[in-house]
Amino acid sequence: MLAQTPQDPVVRMTLADYQQLSALSDAADTLGGAMLSQEVDRAIVVAPNEPDQGFVRLHSQVQYMDLISGRTRTLEVVPPAEADIDRRRVSVLSPVGAALIGLAAGDSYSWTGEDGRAHVLVVVDVGGEHAPA
Repeated sequence: MLAQTPQDPVVRMTLADYQQLSALSDAADTLGGAMLSQEVDRAIVVAPNEPDQGFVRLHSQVQYMDLISGRTRTLEVVPPAEADIDRRRVSVLSPVGAALIGLAAGDSYSWTGEDGRAHVLVVVDVGGEHAPA
């Protein structure tokens, strides 16, 4: 279920990401698309002149821990056309990408997958943005 709970962390987005992600989430009919739509709907749009607050954006490197498996992973969150699991680039329309977008270090996000399994991710570190390839 994707219902927002009081524990949901603040989601931050730049205006450019907000516009791009809003269009992507509107066009996607998947669990990841529904999750992204929910995050876009509650996002706080950060002014371009605000100092970097270290949150996950498109093309950010993010290290996160999966609390269910105990594994830590590092990947880049990208638009769907740039996704490449071999290069550790995950689509923002995937459940993991949608869960991570807009979060800062220490924030967590949980959801139930289409298979009924629980997922809980905690952001460990957010690296800088990289230019799209």
